[in-house]
Amino acid sequence: MCTLHRTCHLRRLQNGRSKEQRLIVEQHHIQKPVKTSIQESGAFLPQHIPEERYRMQSKPLGICLIIDCIGNDTGALRDTFTSLGYEVQHFLYLSVDGIIHILRRVARMPQHQDYDSFVCVLVSRGGSQSVFGVDPTHSGFPLDQIRRMFMADACPSLLGKPKLFFIQNYVVSEGQLEDSSNLEVDGPAVKNVDSKTRPPGPCTVHREADILWSLCRADVSLLERPSSPASVYLQCLSQKLRQERRRPLLELHIELHSRVYDWNSRVSDKERYYVWLQHTLRKKLILSCK
Repeated sequence: MCTLHRTCHLRRLQNGRSKEQRLIVEQHHIQKPVKTSIQESGAFLPQHIPEERYRMQSKPLGICLIIDCIGNDTGALRDTFTSLGYEVQHFLYLSVDGIIHILRRVARMPQHQDYDSFVCVLVSRGGSQSVFGVDPTHSGFPLDQIRRMFMADACPSLLGKPKLFFIQNYVVSEGQLEDSSNLEVDGPAVKNVDSKTRPPGPCTVHREADILWSLCRADVSLLERPSSPASVYLQCLSQKLRQERRRPLLELHIELHSRVYDWNSRVSDKERYYVWLQHTLRKKLILSCK
């Protein structure tokens, strides 16, 4: 089509169109599109979204419950978590009934509603899935019951807040047990918790969310030596938390694994520590910014 005919054709198309529509048609025919890369234009590039972190600003940061039924690690643990800003409550040499009583009492504490987190450290002899405290080997308290007592349905004042468990269990072999029965104990009933501790409005956070469960098993024979050593796992944990507190907790725990594996490579089977980490954390967790 010649230029004259093309111009007449455009004018006919423009008849009956609004000013804005005519402008669009003219631009379409007059301007040639300029190709621009995504990098140049910025189109479709994701905007920077700051990584979400758990709020860790309350004073204290929360309750740190230490139950040490062996007696080798309480001092270092108490100093570490106090320096991080926790209110440390520590108990030595408890029976199974004593462990249950303390866990129930702490789970019901109204202070949780004002704090940003909770820590539980437990050191004990036990079976593969239970702890004995200072009791003989014939009964135990299931480890999973400890976690349940602080889940959101049993302890609503900790809903959405990180709940950290560090367990050092010195395992007694089944052949040494007189009776392998476990004591089943329910956590505190939700109805017994003051209604003021319940978070307002609907919440979609699952009851098992925001938990870090770090379990270390070692052979009970370590405790039968003339000079019973402190836990390599808990020593590494305390050192990492004191020296590198501004780093994310999960990163520190990965390095803790590496330290423990390095120890295991240099000792006999009976002296080794085996660490399992499970977590349902939904955000980055840094215990202290001090």
